[in-house]
Amino acid sequence: MDTLSLDASIAITGISRSTLWRRVTDGTIGRGEKDGRSRAMLALGDVLALVEVKLSAEDRAMLLRADAGDAQAQADMGALFYVAGAHKAALYWLQEAAAQDNADAMQWLGTAYAGGGGGISQDDNLANNLAIMWLARAAALGHRIAAYQLEQLRAGCR
Repeated sequence: MDTLSLDASIAITGISRSTLWRRVTDGTIGRGEKDGRSRAMLALGDVLALVEVKLSAEDRAMLLRADAGDAQAQADMGALFYVAGAHKAALYWLQEAAAQDNADAMQWLGTAYAGGGGGISQDDNLANNLAIMWLARAAALGHRIAAYQLEQLRAGCR
């Protein structure tokens, strides 16, 4: 049985930790053994039934790699969820990948905060600062799109 961590399950379903546990307790969601990092694991199929974004078999395989810690898979999942309009799930994966210095994730985070869509930030100043920070970090790692976006943001401020 394929399993997904509780934290990833919360991120992609938008369902609270307590509600997911209640569903595990009542048998609605299957539970797997803890993984190598001692994380609580839930049955992937049961969790995916609660996700609004439909994932292909390839996407599901990428989701499992992302949950296992693969930074590029995390960035790709973040982009997938962002484009699908599931911004909170996108932020979870993008932040996970950015924490591993993934420039693609940083560029997506910068784009997300600059766009401000989907309730990503209610504070325009904070969102703008985060956009610039993430784009600058990605550009410093050699991400050409982020460097261009940062240049355009700076030009707009003049």
